[in-house]
Amino acid sequence: MGVVIPIFLFLCLVGLILSAPRIEGWRAGHRCRQAAAELVATHGFTAEPQAGPSLVPWSAPPFHYGQRVRVRDAVRGSFDGLAATVFGYTCQENGTAHWYGVAVIQLPGRLSPIEVHHERVFSSVRVGYAPSYSPCPTGEPAFDSAHRVSSPDEGLAHTLLTPQAARSLLAAPEPFDWRVAEETLVVWRRDGWTSGAAAAGCCLAVVQVLAPALDLEPAIVSDPLRDAPGPSRRAE
Repeated sequence: MGVVIPIFLFLCLVGLILSAPRIEGWRAGHRCRQAAAELVATHGFTAEPQAGPSLVPWSAPPFHYGQRVRVRDAVRGSFDGLAATVFGYTCQENGTAHWYGVAVIQLPGRLSPIEVHHERVFSSVRVGYAPSYSPCPTGEPAFDSAHRVSSPDEGLAHTLLTPQAARSLLAAPEPFDWRVAEETLVVWRRDGWTSGAAAAGCCLAVVQVLAPALDLEPAIVSDPLRDAPGPSRRAE
């Protein structure tokens, strides 16, 4: 009996280590499903069950690595009048599923590329990503210590991402990453957003930052639940 118990405990430990990634993947998938359901229930989004990997034609984060790419629980609606698709994105790497909550928002005009990264998309020596552009600090220490802003148009980046704008992004419901490429804004969070309200709040925070360059009325980030499908808020 003295030998059986240590062996049993060792096997339990091995089982826990092997199952931990699957458990976390299940939790992330559940968060993505829950956020989508809440956007449908409270923000006027509609389910898009036929949506597939064609939603992610980019090779930039978080879509730049992995196999068995899948799009899950896609919903369509709008944030502050801008058409948006929100979905769970998953891929396989090293035998493990990795999840992201993603929002793709169509902008009313083209902008120079801007990337804001909060964390590495995936921690692995096999998966790397280095932004092609120079860093553009905002001047807000709390933001700059946790985020990397980069853009080929440093003037635009400094105009939009002022210290005040950086503080508004920090006030969003939870940390996230985002990127502008011409007329598309991609917002994502590793392991998914905690709720539909959090997803809306994060997206509206970025829309507010970009508003001066897109001739939009600023979104009220402190009240993300006010968002609902409707006419564009773009200034006439």
